[in-house]
Amino acid sequence: MALPIPQKSAAPYLYKYSGPANLNWLKDILHEHEIYLPNLTQLNDDNDSLPHLTMQSEQDMGDFLWDMFKRANPLMSPQQLQHEEKILRFNVHLHGPAALHPNLVQLLDGHLKHFRVYSMAKRYDMGNMWALYAANHSGYCLEFQNVGDLFQYAMDVNYLPSKNMEIPVTYPDLWRAVFCKTREWRCEEEVRLMLPPSDGRIKVRFDPVWLTRIILGKAMSEENRNTIRLWAKERKPELAVATTYYDATNRAIKLRDD
Repeated sequence: MALPIPQKSAAPYLYKYSGPANLNWLKDILHEHEIYLPNLTQLNDDNDSLPHLTMQSEQDMGDFLWDMFKRANPLMSPQQLQHEEKILRFNVHLHGPAALHPNLVQLLDGHLKHFRVYSMAKRYDMGNMWALYAANHSGYCLEFQNVGDLFQYAMDVNYLPSKNMEIPVTYPDLWRAVFCKTREWRCEEEVRLMLPPSDGRIKVRFDPVWLTRIILGKAMSEENRNTIRLWAKERKPELAVATTYYDATNRAIKLRDD
């Protein structure tokens, strides 16, 4: 089954939730205008962006493994290649696709886990995000304007039934999997930036005017509030600061400017 093509997010602002343990990262973001993109192994869901691999026939598995072998051994003589192909196809027949399937899953996962992603949300007032990613409201939330040459690649995550996450090992557009998650995560309304393994970077720079505000959680310590307010004031341009509070009448998270 084909994975959906990711679409540019239409949200006017994008929000990055984070906990108080990442204050050193925050200073770099505010003063160096850089964001760090973790790889998939550093995310909180072990299955993040890892589709299910469909079982292959003996012929298809042999063809795939043989193609990989030839790519890895471009200098091997035709005679050697012929000999190695016989051995490979014999082993595929001997062990069968089911026994070899876990090895292909490991190959797929090993490739995908080197993609780097920056995960954001579409709203600042998401209680589940404050609880899970901002240490139960003691962290902060960065507000980015969804403009410019960096955020033109900010794509909505597609939330799919597990059965729609199945792909063959030869799937040509594997990068699409980075923008797919199972439906249990759809409450996050996630938007992602992606760097492929070939890019090599772990950080990307952004125009400081794209970061429009930092929002402090209602349970943040006074020490951290003061530190962040100082960094925001020192920043060029100075960054607006707001703080959340709970509006009991409307049952909603609201903001007040510092």
